[in-house]
Amino acid sequence: MSDSIKKINTSVADTLSDSVSDTKVEGSVADGVDAFEYTGHITEFDFDGSAKVTTKPTLKDVSSDLVPEETSKNKIEVVSDGSITYEFTTSGKITKLFDNGKKSAEKENDSVTENDDGTWSASGFTGNGYGDGFEFEGELKAFSPNSDDFRLLLNGKEVSPEDFGDVSNDSGSDSDSSSSSSGSNEAHIGGGEGYSNVVPESEATEVVSSLSDLKSALNGASSGDVVYVAGDAEINMRESKLTVPSGVTLASNRGIGGAKGARLYTKGHPWGMLTLQSNSRVTGLRIAGPRWDWVDETETTELGLDAAGSGVEVDNIEGYGWGYAVVRTADDTHVHHCHLHHCSRMGHGYGIATEGSDYPIIEYNKFEHNRHSVQGNGGGYEIRYNVVDVPAISHVFDQHRPGGKTMKIHHNTVRVVKDEGGRSGSGNAPAVAIRGVPDDVADIHDNWFFNDKKPRSSPSGWTDEAIIQVHTDSWQNVEFNNNHYGSDEPASDIGHPR
Repeated sequence: MSDSIKKINTSVADTLSDSVSDTKVEGSVADGVDAFEYTGHITEFDFDGSAKVTTKPTLKDVSSDLVPEETSKNKIEVVSDGSITYEFTTSGKITKLFDNGKKSAEKENDSVTENDDGTWSASGFTGNGYGDGFEFEGELKAFSPNSDDFRLLLNGKEVSPEDFGDVSNDSGSDSDSSSSSSGSNEAHIGGGEGYSNVVPESEATEVVSSLSDLKSALNGASSGDVVYVAGDAEINMRESKLTVPSGVTLASNRGIGGAKGARLYTKGHPWGMLTLQSNSRVTGLRIAGPRWDWVDETETTELGLDAAGSGVEVDNIEGYGWGYAVVRTADDTHVHHCHLHHCSRMGHGYGIATEGSDYPIIEYNKFEHNRHSVQGNGGGYEIRYNVVDVPAISHVFDQHRPGGKTMKIHHNTVRVVKDEGGRSGSGNAPAVAIRGVPDDVADIHDNWFFNDKKPRSSPSGWTDEAIIQVHTDSWQNVEFNNNHYGSDEPASDIGHPR
């Protein structure tokens, strides 16, 4: 009630089963009548069973009026061929749609929150021709961003995000920028806005915006040349397999004035869309494969960048959608300040595949939604200063049997807790899994693992601690010290630079 309520002083109100406060009553009745006197108006009424409800002075039958009506729901879908981080606010409850085809929401990447003022907010990240879908009650009050490369559908009809106000976002977060406020490259984990070692178009030897021009420019390039893909270019690579010659830089404008960088994409299945020869560099581009959702290993697989020589550098790219990997390294490949995500194929699905590479350096990258962020298959690597966000589909940093050579894993932050792929059953996702015994050592130190399960005293197969060693019943050539386990923040010298 809006004002007050009390029992009528007659025998019709059941004094045992009815509870009355100033504005609320709870009770039950069977084969009889409950009666109450109130002032104001009825603000809410719920009941189970069959009943007739009347009010004085007219004793009007209001039973049907008091049965809660089914609230009308609206459907919102966000779709992007590239990638987009979005946020919106509604006046009523928001629910994720998990059975909405290629526009289904994700359990981890997308979040829904009820705000203190009674409104609801949702935020997420999607792309590569896929989308996210939600149902909501009430009206759409705000949506951000209001200008970008995406489509916004409201109840199946495309609408302009400019028709709605911007969502206030004090954090200023963006999937394409750093989580740190420092001005150094080291602070800009994942590259993008604020990354300083960009290549401006003014340094270009040749600027291209089509597949034919790109082929021609790379075929004619020599060491020291810069082949520049115009920042607004979207090039369908189809099944093309091109080579970046030795000493040549292939660049675009990711991070310059907030630019996302040109997008080289394919709906095909090339094995090495770009092969990188010695001392070449790929920077400032978006490298998009045909995937977004999980696929099983019967599907054809594909590889984005294949380092085929020494001294290769891959930096400040956003790479996603590859069945095998965004990048396959050579012995001394340097992969840094990249955002690598949504590589989620059964049996493969790597942000970076090191295979048998001796010692690639992998640093200041942001990973998410990969089966493994980094894979090894007999070689070694150094993985440092990276951030791995949720979700993960299996363990995060990997080394296959027989166990690799020299692996150094330090000063990373792995925010993953649960194994979304079920390798560990319903348990946690290991941050590091060494399968076998390294020839030299796997040295794991000064990392921040959100998985709060510390390593066992002795390995026991595929368990769900933060660090595991498989195919042995004792720790052999695996060392771990000064790591932090759990989501509470450790000292600043543990985990990624911040």
